[in-house]
Amino acid sequence: MLIQEVSYILPKHWDPMNLNFQQYKLTNLPHYSSEYHRVFDLMNVGIYYNCIQGIYRVQNPTLFSKFRLKMYDFEQKGPYNILSLYHDTARENVISIAKYNFDWRYGERFMFGPGVYFSTSPQLANKHSSKTNGTFRSMFIAEVLTQNVQQVEGNVFLPDYGFDTVQCHNGETFVKYFDGEYFPSYVVDYISL
Repeated sequence: MLIQEVSYILPKHWDPMNLNFQQYKLTNLPHYSSEYHRVFDLMNVGIYYNCIQGIYRVQNPTLFSKFRLKMYDFEQKGPYNILSLYHDTARENVISIAKYNFDWRYGERFMFGPGVYFSTSPQLANKHSSKTNGTFRSMFIAEVLTQNVQQVEGNVFLPDYGFDTVQCHNGETFVKYFDGEYFPSYVVDYISL
């Protein structure tokens, strides 16, 4: 029963999945598809034009359902935004993120507290990424819910009461502290220059 209800809210462009047995699916987007070109354009192709090695759609019904529930929760409180933001990582982290979502406990830097850090551009995500991620990297493009955003300049451990997001680095970085408020929509394998 629950599986049938979940299947109704999944994006129509997702490939079919057996929801009883498949927790997630990484769908390799064909180079000729409009979806591939839309994601390719999001990577600001000037810098990464010859560096992109593959673009994949993340399909995870459980994570998507949690994201939709959180969106409904935000909707009940008032206006909200869904931002497409970037998170750079080592390639070996892709499966874990596709299965379980981003996990702040695996982060290395916490200037603005224990959260998941997203950037407004792929160049910034690459720049702020750990150098231990190597040359062959993966860039997630995530849908991120924001409603009450706290602007900060210095160190913060958690946002003040009533805020769900911290925005820092002159508005170029968003930090999220609560699960379900972000969904990894796409992952782009690329070579970092």
